[in-house]
Amino acid sequence: MSRKPAGKPSAALAALLAAHEMAYGYALYAEAYGMPDLAERRQAEEEAFRALLHSPLHSDADRAAYAAAVISRQGNSRGDDTAADRDHPMAVAFRNITFGEHAREPKEMRHLGREVAPDPILAAIAASKAATAAFDAFEAAIPGEGVSPEQSRHEGALCEADMKAQKAVWQTVPTTQAGRRALVEFARFRVARVTHPDGDVDDAGHVLGRILDAFSAMVAADWGNTAPPIGEPAPAPVALDYAERAKLSAEQIELSGLDVLSLAHLFEAFQAVRFSWEGVVARSYCDRGQLGDLPDFESERAAFALARIAEEIASRTPSTDEQRDEILMSRTSYEMMCNGRIHDNTLLADITRAWTV
Repeated sequence: MSRKPAGKPSAALAALLAAHEMAYGYALYAEAYGMPDLAERRQAEEEAFRALLHSPLHSDADRAAYAAAVISRQGNSRGDDTAADRDHPMAVAFRNITFGEHAREPKEMRHLGREVAPDPILAAIAASKAATAAFDAFEAAIPGEGVSPEQSRHEGALCEADMKAQKAVWQTVPTTQAGRRALVEFARFRVARVTHPDGDVDDAGHVLGRILDAFSAMVAADWGNTAPPIGEPAPAPVALDYAERAKLSAEQIELSGLDVLSLAHLFEAFQAVRFSWEGVVARSYCDRGQLGDLPDFESERAAFALARIAEEIASRTPSTDEQRDEILMSRTSYEMMCNGRIHDNTLLADITRAWTV
């Protein structure tokens, strides 16, 4: 680096340098003149700089042009002159130039230098608690008896607003650690409201079901962002038996985009698949030593998938008689498969309404 490098930077690096220079200029212009798109321009400059910062360097010409651009950026108004930690751009640039370590930093580090949006779960929780407080205040103010029609209507509107705001919380996925903690505490708060002194819970299935749905979405959103801290070994993976692996596999099937008829056809297909694998497991010639857990795994996976499809199709609202019949046939078939008879009174009532001659 002490001598003048020969040649020009590579075309790939030159394109990144030009892109950042353009974004840098737009950001400075927007900042100087108070343009309304200042936040977007700053974000665009940050993205262009991060792309440059983590680009591979193939020659001295690349390294010289790269160093000049990073030092210029960090030494002027769009950067700072103190490399405080390992993930500071100057530290990243040093490792790239010296050791060729150009990989982009982990997702949890990408907020550096950027404006972080507030976690949406916090606003949803605040709105829900405000709606609950309004309902409680009205309930405390009205008499126990002799409620007027107007008061009754107002009470119903407040109750509906409370339930709607609570539903919004369960449907919002937190984006920060603080938001995840807040969601857990909110769940405790909601359970406490429906818990009686003797320990009974009012409508526990509904409340806890919504809580589990929210927690499931939270965990899914955070999946893959759980690397151990630098310097700590990753924990050994937990061994799963074939049934657990089969369930995890079946849970990956996406069903929300399928219509009723597609779900009914898929239900029939997985019925056949399940019966086929159960037959393989039952065969006397099935050599478990060579086949291992494969027959059990496929049989369990088909059973779990069938349960998911049955649950999905039962949740659908038919828009035609054909869809209604397909839903009822699938529900009836699954009920007979599981219980040997129709044990679900709701299903019996639906069949009676739809198919009684």
